[in-house]
Order: sequence, then structure tokens, then C-alpha cells
Amino acid sequence: MLENIERKATEDTPYILLRTDGYCKFEGDSYPEDIATFYIPIVKWFEKYEREGRNDMVMDMKLHYFNSASSKIFIEIFERLYKYTDKSIVVNWYYPENDEEILESGKIYQGISNLEFNYIPY
Repeated sequence: MLENIERKATEDTPYILLRTDGYCKFEGDSYPEDIATFYIPIVKWFEKYEREGRNDMVMDMKLHYFNSASSKIFIEIFERLYKYTDKSIVVNWYYPENDEEILESGKIYQGISNLEFNYIPY
């Protein structure tokens, strides 16, 4: 049975909240030393969410910095969500007003995944 996951942020990992009601949040920095150990349970949660026929999803992404290994994980998650096509999946992509790199990353993810993205400056 799918359960909520909540992980507190550390210096090199983001706060993560994955709720079975379809609300998810990633916030902070993401450059864990062991990317697989940190993110495999997260990816498996999304796989299980898809298998169990869950409902629509809203994902808030407010990342300040992330490395290329984290980026690959995010692409994997977004592509998986796109395959979940009979549900509404909305990504709220928060970015600092003056950070074109974070904004551009969101646009790249949207282009790869074809998910609906809302861009929200802060």
C-alpha cells in the first residue's frame, strides 16, 4: 500500500513531500553524494503511485540548486508522470526572479515531458 513520504532537507538534499492524495513538493538543494540511495525510494514511490491508479497530481518544485545527477532523476520522474496520461499532472515550477538558469531548466523539463508547467517567480 502506498504511503506518504516526507524527508527533511539537509545541506545537500531537498525537502521532499509525497502525499497519496496527489500533492508533492521538492524544495531546496539537490546534490546528494549517493544519488541512487537517496532517490531510488522516491522514484519507486512514483512507480507505485502510477500502478495503484491514483488521481490527479500537483507537484511544487522549488529548487535552488541541483546537480546533473539530480536532473536525470527529475527527468525520469517527469517522463513517468507523462505516461500517466489519463490524469491531470501540473508542475508548479518556482524560480528566483533573477535566476534564468533555474527557469530554463523548468522549460527543458516541460519540453521533454510534455507536462503542464506553471512558472512562478519569487
